[in-house]
Amino acid sequence: MTLADPVAAKTALRVFLRNQRKQLARAHPEADWMIAEVAREPLARRFPNPAGKVVALYHGLGSEISPRILADHLAEAGWTLALPAVVDADASRMVFRAWDRERPLVHDAIGLRAPPPSAPVLLPDLVVTPVLAFQADGTRLGQGGGYYDRALADLRARKPVFVLGLAYSGQRVENLPREPHDQRLDAILTEKEYRAFKDIGR
Repeated sequence: MTLADPVAAKTALRVFLRNQRKQLARAHPEADWMIAEVAREPLARRFPNPAGKVVALYHGLGSEISPRILADHLAEAGWTLALPAVVDADASRMVFRAWDRERPLVHDAIGLRAPPPSAPVLLPDLVVTPVLAFQADGTRLGQGGGYYDRALADLRARKPVFVLGLAYSGQRVENLPREPHDQRLDAILTEKEYRAFKDIGR
C-alpha cells in the first residue's frame, strides 16, 4: 500500500491509530484537565476579546480527549458555545448548533449527541476538533466520515475560522496520506503543548 492510494492507506491506518489512542487515553487519564490548562495563555493571546465569538467543541466519544473542562474555561471567558450536528448522513453534511448546557442533547442523523434542531445554527470563529493523528504541517486524520472536512471547507469559504485539534502528543505521526479535500489544522493542542502550524498550502 502506498500514498498513491490514500483512501485505502487511511482505512488501514485508522485501525492502528484507534488502538494507539486507546493506549494513550489509559496512560494519560488527566489529559482533559492538562489540555485546558495548556490552552489558557495561547488562546487568550489569539483571541484577546472573545465576548460574542463562537467556539464549536465536540462531545468526546470513547478514547477521544473530552473538551468539557476546556469548554468551561471558554464559557467563563465569554465565548458562545456550539456543538456539531450531522443533518444529512448521505451528504456528510454537518452544521454547528448553539450549545445550551442546561438543555439535554439529542441524537443527530448518525446517532451522535448534539443540540436539538431548534437550536440555532452558528458560524464558529474557533472550531475545536478531535483527531486520530496529526503531523507537523497541520494535516489531520479524522474518523473517515468527511463531516469535518466538508463543514470546515464551507466555513472557510464564508469567513475566517481558526481550527484547533485536540490530541495526545503521542498521536503525532509523519507521512499521513492526504487527499485534496482534506482540511488542515491551524494549531494542535496536546497535554504537553500548544503548537500553531505555518500557513502552508491551506
